[in-house]
Amino acid sequence: RITPDRRQSAEAFLSWLRKVGQAHRTVCLIVLGSVSLEPILRQAGLSAHANIYSPFELEPWSEKTAVDCLEALALNYGVDLSLDVRQRMCRKLRCCIPQHVQQFFDYLHEDLRKTRSSVATPEDVERVYDTYMLGIRGTIDLDHYRSRLEMVLGRDGCRFAIELLTEAATNGGVLTDQAIGRYDEYYGSLDEFHGAPVTDVLPVLEHDGYLGRAPGGYRFVSGLIEDWWRARFGAYFTPISERMPLSER
Repeated sequence: RITPDRRQSAEAFLSWLRKVGQAHRTVCLIVLGSVSLEPILRQAGLSAHANIYSPFELEPWSEKTAVDCLEALALNYGVDLSLDVRQRMCRKLRCCIPQHVQQFFDYLHEDLRKTRSSVATPEDVERVYDTYMLGIRGTIDLDHYRSRLEMVLGRDGCRFAIELLTEAATNGGVLTDQAIGRYDEYYGSLDEFHGAPVTDVLPVLEHDGYLGRAPGGYRFVSGLIEDWWRARFGAYFTPISERMPLSER
């Protein structure tokens, strides 16, 4: 929550840190976390204080790297994962975040042990993805994606972000520019809404890897997060195109 006092304190600290960083260049300071510093500073109008840092983006694995990792895990645990099975696992995830790749293997390995089998089939991949990755245990691991948004955007901003992401999840993974414009107009007309505008929310969603730019809008980067988001928030969701304009209420 950004207040004038908090902004002043943050600016004083960052100014001092910048001065010290420039004076002692032999010291390497690394700032890291699941929530990035830059989007928060941008919301507070303090982005200039971060220009002494060089951003380092820890990208997801390529499909080849993920496939090789799954092969190494399978050899280590005595599981028969054919190339087709490993590729199917990666394409279900779509974005091969290391944690998700290893989690998928753990669930598949556990399922095979329960059935006393050591050979995984394409049908096993589908069942484990639906039952485990999108099940109760998997959703507990994924729920931090929602909590991260509230940490960065606040309660109202998080509500706005959830709406945008659910709109995409229930529309084939795509958030169109037209829908973005309607949401901006809709939330801008709510007197009780005090969250970040869409121009602040979308960069956070893109920066943190929820959405990526696509023709005519944005789309989910991760197939797993898209499927989870649809299952978590989509059941009772009304798309913006079906809502009555506030002026007609």
